[in-house]
Amino acid sequence: MNITINPGAATDDAAQIDSIVSQIENDMQVLDAAIKRNIPEGIQTSWSEVVRENWQTYYSADVPAAMEDMKLSAANLRLAVEQALRYDQEN
Repeated sequence: MNITINPGAATDDAAQIDSIVSQIENDMQVLDAAIKRNIPEGIQTSWSEVVRENWQTYYSADVPAAMEDMKLSAANLRLAVEQALRYDQEN
């Protein structure tokens, strides 16, 4: 079985994942600030309270978990490339 690794493309993909995750994290911080700034001060309804409560749950648990999973994917991609290149050099 042959494995073809394009190290440049794979590491570029990992860097793009890192960049995307960083942008999402920044955007989530902006969204978090907007929600906290506007609910309940600007929008005080029962549904807005539910939105804020749900957001706080997502932002404190689900969002960070998803971001860590994506970071791990980038790290695993880098590791796979390194190991494949090491294997190639040994054989």
